[in-house]
Amino acid sequence: MSRILYGVMGDAGGHVSEALTISQEMPEHEFLFLGGGKTHDLKKSGYNVEDVPMLSTFYKNNRVDIFRTTENALRALFLTKRIRQRVADIIKNFDPDLILTNYEYFTPLAAADLGRPCVSIDHQHILTHCSYVPPKTQVLSRLMTCSSVRHLFSNSSVFLIVSFFHLPPINPETTVVLPPVIRVAARETPSVEGDHVLVYQTSPTFLSLFPTLKEIDAKFIIYGFGDKPSENNLVFKPNSSETFLEDLASCRYAVINGGHNVICEAIYFGKPILCFPIANAYEQYFNARYVSHLGYGEYSSVANPSKYLFENFENQVDRFKINIGLKPHISAKILIKLLNQFILTGKYSLLIN
Repeated sequence: MSRILYGVMGDAGGHVSEALTISQEMPEHEFLFLGGGKTHDLKKSGYNVEDVPMLSTFYKNNRVDIFRTTENALRALFLTKRIRQRVADIIKNFDPDLILTNYEYFTPLAAADLGRPCVSIDHQHILTHCSYVPPKTQVLSRLMTCSSVRHLFSNSSVFLIVSFFHLPPINPETTVVLPPVIRVAARETPSVEGDHVLVYQTSPTFLSLFPTLKEIDAKFIIYGFGDKPSENNLVFKPNSSETFLEDLASCRYAVINGGHNVICEAIYFGKPILCFPIANAYEQYFNARYVSHLGYGEYSSVANPSKYLFENFENQVDRFKINIGLKPHISAKILIKLLNQFILTGKYSLLIN
């Protein structure tokens, strides 16, 4: 058994879900997690978690709240020296055989202070570590996001990017793009054909969506707004991993923002996707563009979506399903093989033997 230290960004469920899945795929090893927010949910699965402040993202009116997000980041960065030393002490005491980070800021910095390699596992680095032609729109959002990823979260030794689409790495010696990580609970949930539409929103601020949904002859099961009373054809449900997966696996299609993990799970279940990426969240916009590019669904950046937009999408649902059926097989086996290879050899080569 080896020891693995894993820093996790806990401001959104996707990072935590990926980290939990990876740890479940490596049950022979001992894990110690570092992070804040939802990272503490890992305690429910029996793991130890050390609290570390986060560089969180905040939202308002279905947009990234740049002021609050920047203010929070500056507050955490002001304490960087103290937190780096604390994380370094945790590393020395735990003495891990492998150090991982899922978009967590302090872990790779503390590892570098000790001369220890750190492995990055996330999707965000596809924006900065892969080759592509940037879209002509979203210029300010792209510059802000890529600058943040590059200067705050790129202090690792190697980068394992998990993604539902593939782009060529700029430096194949330090970066590889792998299939996405699908949580165990999703793999154990059967996909069936239902008559409802699932709506999931990262932040409960896209209120202008509801009047349009009420005009459509369909049942919408909605997550992300809490346990509100039902309104005509709108059924609100509280956040629950189990019921969410069941509703996603049995929907006709999914209406989401542009979060990578929920897109991957929808694709895994064979469900078409209609994305409304949060404004100024460039990664969500980037993901949504590839959903459209691959023919898995469509996206829109309008603040007040029309009934026509949904009707046009529904007319293409069958085509989207056919395209999703042609997707490559999703498996975390290569990722897990790489991590075990790092532990076994102590070398961080991305050449898989």
